[in-house]
Amino acid sequence: MISTIQMVLVGISLSLLAAPAAAQDLDNVTITGRVSDQNGAIIPRATIEVVLVKTGATRTTVTDDEGRYHIIQLEAGTYIVRATSTGFAPLEKTELSFIAGKNVQFDFTLLPQGVIADPVVVTATDTPAVDTTRTVVGGTVTTHEVESLPVATRSPLDLIFTLPGVSEEALSTRDLAEDRNTSVANTPEEAGTFSLSGGPAYSNNITIDGLDNNDDRAARERFQPSIEAVEEVQIITNQFSAEYGRASGGRINIRTRGGSNKYYGRAFYFFRNDFFNANALLLKLEPLSSLADSGTISSV
Repeated sequence: MISTIQMVLVGISLSLLAAPAAAQDLDNVTITGRVSDQNGAIIPRATIEVVLVKTGATRTTVTDDEGRYHIIQLEAGTYIVRATSTGFAPLEKTELSFIAGKNVQFDFTLLPQGVIADPVVVTATDTPAVDTTRTVVGGTVTTHEVESLPVATRSPLDLIFTLPGVSEEALSTRDLAEDRNTSVANTPEEAGTFSLSGGPAYSNNITIDGLDNNDDRAARERFQPSIEAVEEVQIITNQFSAEYGRASGGRINIRTRGGSNKYYGRAFYFFRNDFFNANALLLKLEPLSSLADSGTISSV
């Protein structure tokens, strides 16, 4: 009886130790697959090389006795995946773009060394639209959308309203003036500003690159990075998997930009004025004028 209890406790302990590694899959990319020859026979000990295009960072692994490989903790971005093995011609898949939290499978069929094979180019239409390996419900505002969508508030969190299942809280304080950082007594009540799939707006989990960014007093974010520094905005609307936890509403993760081998810069001028607004003859709107100019330089 004692030995059985000890075995159960050991199993629980190992599960808890493994949980943090699994939780990071939400913010990274996992690539798996199988390598075989043209007859379907498995190729063990084949070398798989994964290259992040923007930095040239390389990860390498080998297939197991069943010809399978598994690479985890990859940064979201565009990759080149190569498969090589002794006696076989190398095979390459290029321009593979992945968003955070994606699990993808790429199988390789290697031809004998004497056969010349051109690199295989896998486009967005070739990759599965639905990740059947996970039960996550949510969406991602991609890099292209972050750069293209007009956001009057310059807030990256406002981008999530373009995703399905996101709605503004009925009594939201999103556009009201606040004194959260000056007077604790005047801090708004814990209400939140948006709801995910009908969940409570005061119980969302907001993170930046997977790190806590929650103002527990106001059920809001503590800090909003510049929209110029944002790579993706990801939401998870079902918080029922053990790898997420903490909140019963949903999870919002802002993934910031990282460096690359090329310098990149931009400048912008943001201007608002009341004379752009439609106005009725008898309606007197308060004057409004707002402008901002800035720029960034980075290795993106």
